[in-house]
Amino acid sequence: MTRLGRYIGRQVLGGALMALLVIMALDAVFEFIDETGDVGEGGYSTWLALGYVLLQMPYRAYESFPVATLIGALVALGGLAGRSELTAMRAAGFSVAAMTRAVVLTGVVLALLSVALGEWLAPAASRLGQDLRARSMGGAEAGVGGGVWLRDGQRYIHVARVRERTLVEGVRVYAFDGAALQRLVTAESAAYEDDAWRLEGVTVTAIDDGGVTVRHPVGQRLDAELDPNLLGLVALPPELMPLPELYRYIDYRERNNLESERYRLAFWIKLATPLATVVMLLLAVPLVLHARPRAGAGQQIVVGVLIGITFMLLNRLLNQAGVIYGLPPVLSALAPSLAFLAVALMALQRVR
Repeated sequence: MTRLGRYIGRQVLGGALMALLVIMALDAVFEFIDETGDVGEGGYSTWLALGYVLLQMPYRAYESFPVATLIGALVALGGLAGRSELTAMRAAGFSVAAMTRAVVLTGVVLALLSVALGEWLAPAASRLGQDLRARSMGGAEAGVGGGVWLRDGQRYIHVARVRERTLVEGVRVYAFDGAALQRLVTAESAAYEDDAWRLEGVTVTAIDDGGVTVRHPVGQRLDAELDPNLLGLVALPPELMPLPELYRYIDYRERNNLESERYRLAFWIKLATPLATVVMLLLAVPLVLHARPRAGAGQQIVVGVLIGITFMLLNRLLNQAGVIYGLPPVLSALAPSLAFLAVALMALQRVR
């Protein structure tokens, strides 16, 4: 990349990160105000509410990345245009193609940053924040206070409470033979040891042609596809799962003939977010070059917000339509980014 390309890249990178910081600060304030309504429930204090809000910010940043990069790029490039720097660059032979290449390369850097947020920081921070909130208010891990259901072949497993990933309470295992219930196993608690769950306080109810028999074995083990990692995935909403774990959970659901459309959609949305970041930056170039040379930062921000809102609404509309009407998840997730990419490329052709 040339020196001018690096200069433009630094300006766009700084503008995008500053816009993201401003959006996150505003989001944190409103989120904290909303969260204070639950302060005082159980042991949930103001400091815990603040901690919870801060731990949710990486995921909020990940969600806002495409819009923040668009606003930041418009302000940064608009500033260069307002100071006639872009005009001077083009007069010196720095073409629109070279400018676009510098912006796109910066977009790749920002896309990689969004991947790092979405795959590593956001899931871990959000899970920690939700667990912190749930434990202080009710005593169980987040997302599983009301119990979770899993399927393992012809068995259906219900866990009432998850104290830790390796310690659960209120376990029920329903074993079916076709449509008939064959056996019911209940346990007061279960701990994960040596690749299996050791059940405590067990009651086994067997149903057959001879009637119903009840026994209370000691040291009962449950061998099932219910390892602690899978249990942790069940407790997470799909948008907070890292891609490898989301893929693994989709595979688990499909092997057990469970609905997986929502999870496959989340998988493709996570793949589409880095692409959307690059597309938003690509769109910023023709928007700035078409604008009046002296367009202020306020006008650039308004344009960025309007386009960002349009993108978000279209994205959510297609995502929901995909779930309701059974559209392919890859189409629902990628269509908004591809549509805006087509608009950006056509706009670029007009400024060459």
